[in-house]
Amino acid sequence: MPSSCDTTKNIFQSQRTYTRLSNSGQSEINIADFEALMSEALTRSGLTENEAKITSATLMYAELRGNNQGLVKLLSGALIPNTKAAQSKIHVLHQTPSSAVIDGGQKIGMAIMHEASSIAIKKAKVTGIAVVSATNYSSATGAIGCWARKISDEGLVGIVMSQCPEMVAPYGSYEPVFGTNPISIAVPTKSKPIVLDMATSAAAWFGVVAADREGSLIPGDIAYDEHGKQTCDPSAALKGALRVFDRGHKGSGLALMIELLAGAMTGAAMSNKKEAENWGSLLIAIDPVLFGPPEMFLAKVEEMCARVKAAQKLPGVTEIMLPGEQGNKIEAANLKKGYLSINTDQLHQLLIMAGKEIEN
Repeated sequence: MPSSCDTTKNIFQSQRTYTRLSNSGQSEINIADFEALMSEALTRSGLTENEAKITSATLMYAELRGNNQGLVKLLSGALIPNTKAAQSKIHVLHQTPSSAVIDGGQKIGMAIMHEASSIAIKKAKVTGIAVVSATNYSSATGAIGCWARKISDEGLVGIVMSQCPEMVAPYGSYEPVFGTNPISIAVPTKSKPIVLDMATSAAAWFGVVAADREGSLIPGDIAYDEHGKQTCDPSAALKGALRVFDRGHKGSGLALMIELLAGAMTGAAMSNKKEAENWGSLLIAIDPVLFGPPEMFLAKVEEMCARVKAAQKLPGVTEIMLPGEQGNKIEAANLKKGYLSINTDQLHQLLIMAGKEIEN
């Protein structure tokens, strides 16, 4: 491990005084220390210790996998707790043996998803299938592949979808109507689950936020400015609208269906969603045993995945990846080396948010 990372670890464990690790653009930080810093920053922002622990672990899931649903959410102010949350709690409004309706009580979105996924797992293990909705929250749910994977780690198929405020234009328009409306489907295997995790927008909203913070350009075909002109300026895109992932009617249709299932069916807001502070998610957990022996299912999953991996490759293609496989490789490499490389200015901001002293 590089000496700069060792220095960070020593600072964390003894002096409790924090410093920029590099005068260049990137710095290295021990993974456990990074997560602890995020948790401390979240606690200082008003989250409970448990909420901060859940949220920082969800952000770390994204950071480890090279997913832009991590630190940028914290630094952008998207995880400041709603003032209404102090007098409320997450609770189940209604439930059956195979379903639950959760009122998030304006608690932080990731804590709500943690509770909703736990309930879905528990019910599916008893009834074979569970459907859980969550509403009455107004903050990010995190990389939702984290929640689908959590379900699938229990040997269940996990399907998770969320809607959020207006950021994405329907096909043929430049007015933001949809959220980025991500969907994740996780299928268990004999080893790690296969996890599809995708926004229905051409880019993740926080990916554009990160580009804006870093002064980077975005691809010119993923967003419109407020006048309907395609733009590579992230600041203009944030004032305009993102496009759907395929720039066509199929992506627009899928975004709408997620809006209706995770939003309309759960009772979440359908207009002025940011002001309404009532976003929605839908989680489904399915036990494959409903349809036959689990061993048969796992064998057939392995058979199809092997066929995909062995399919004849186009020129220039070295490996065909399964959903989530690239993220798994990045995660494994990061865990092996024990540290992450992050933007130095972002580390500096995180240290300040966590209330740490900065050495110049």
